[in-house]
Amino acid sequence: MAGEQIDLKLFSEVKHVLAEANNDTTDAFCKAGVGAFKYFAFPMPPKNSYDEVYDNILLGDNKCVKRVDELEKMGVTHVVNASMGSKFNQTNTDAAFYEKSQITYHGIPAMDTITFKLLPYLRPAADFIEKALTQKGRVYVHCQQGISRSSTVVIAFLMIYREMNLLEAVKYVRSKRLIYPNDGFLKQLCVLQKELNEQKEGT
Repeated sequence: MAGEQIDLKLFSEVKHVLAEANNDTTDAFCKAGVGAFKYFAFPMPPKNSYDEVYDNILLGDNKCVKRVDELEKMGVTHVVNASMGSKFNQTNTDAAFYEKSQITYHGIPAMDTITFKLLPYLRPAADFIEKALTQKGRVYVHCQQGISRSSTVVIAFLMIYREMNLLEAVKYVRSKRLIYPNDGFLKQLCVLQKELNEQKEGT
């Protein structure tokens, strides 16, 4: 994404939407420090392990993803692991892990850092989700906590296949679950918005 022009107004608006939503949730942030010396804040995890953020799309953490029987009881037919890998803050599953089940797998080797280039993975993931839904499937999209990488994937899906703009998609998902895509991912979603706009103008 080096050299890519970012719509700073859109980026600012999205950040404002998330900040506003966070302020409406009194326990959204946990302060670290002693007494009056609160030196930083970090987002609290969502109350639920997962939430249905769109029809048959579950957005969640990685607590149940290695319990295939539990996923099947939830009706899950497809899994998108947006944190695939064995490094810190990744979830070590792959297609072979689900091979003996009826669950179809799609992995993204993303790290939750502002420098990770997630954009190239968003359209293939959106294609996977759309195909699952057209097959009457139920998709579990996860990373570690279900707040940054995986939420970015779901937002991108709504933009690509449900014709929501970035602001609409962020508001929609945020109304269902506490999400905090990192700034790097938000900027890449702004680039995706630009690409989708150009695609519409070209048709």
